[in-house]
Amino acid sequence: MAITQLQSIQKMVIQIIIILLIWAFAYFLQKIFLLPIASGILGFFILFFLFEVKWLKLESVAYGGDMLLSNLLLFFIPPVVGVIQYQALLMQSGWKILAVIIISTALVMMVSVWIVKIFLKEDDFQ
Repeated sequence: MAITQLQSIQKMVIQIIIILLIWAFAYFLQKIFLLPIASGILGFFILFFLFEVKWLKLESVAYGGDMLLSNLLLFFIPPVVGVIQYQALLMQSGWKILAVIIISTALVMMVSVWIVKIFLKEDDFQ
């Protein structure tokens, strides 16, 4: 039992390292070429490209990616602490910040749906 659990952890660590290496490569490209795009987004496109040309299989990063997504809340703890430090600002301008968050989230969702519809045939939705 301990061996399979150890193998599972080893598999997860290797997959997370692969994801981090792709992000690091994207960060390097973004800094070298002074690209106006976040390295995380660039890394997403590099990962998508690697999947499309079949240089990387989904199974190579799926377990590690699932672990990162399942623990995503841990990555938001520092921003929550920052929010607590700026309570006065939130009391004064909180509704403006909330409006920006709601509008930007809606825009991202709409653009995402629009892009998916562009890349997929309309027949796929019916």
